[in-house]
Amino acid sequence: MRLWGLVVALSVFTFGTALAATGDFPWPEYSFPESGFAAQYPVQPAMETRDYQTALAPGGKVAERTYAVTSGGVVYTVNVADFTQAKADKDKTIEEAVKKTAVRGKVTHDESSARIDFNYGREVRVEDADGASYTNAIFFIDDKLYQIMVTYPKVNTDPVGSSGIHFFQQAFRLLHNN
Repeated sequence: MRLWGLVVALSVFTFGTALAATGDFPWPEYSFPESGFAAQYPVQPAMETRDYQTALAPGGKVAERTYAVTSGGVVYTVNVADFTQAKADKDKTIEEAVKKTAVRGKVTHDESSARIDFNYGREVRVEDADGASYTNAIFFIDDKLYQIMVTYPKVNTDPVGSSGIHFFQQAFRLLHNN
């Protein structure tokens, strides 16, 4: 039992040392009050405004902001679709986003207990035929659809490796108006 604890401690130390060797981890936090969140990215993300296609809003679309960074081929993105005028149902909105992610390939993980603060959502992971994975944590909070997505191609040079997927999603936080 003690040997197992030593192995785990050594693994954590080695992993932490490897990440620290990149000189860029952990990543700095960037705040986006206009969309109600803060997230840690390797560098300042580019922001783009576009239409989010949805069957749950009049006219079939709502405004969406995307905040994205590509690091060694891995894409870290937060998408925020604004449903305040549509008054969409939480469960239907999340399910629609899950289906949009699932069309990329084979669903390998679908977890309905994902949580940010006290807000429940879903996390889905899909792998395509080329070996790329798409991990999407999906939440509907205050009439906004948050999608915290990492696109991880099979071949990439991201210095943090696959650990960046969970770090990116776990470091996401909501900004609360007090």
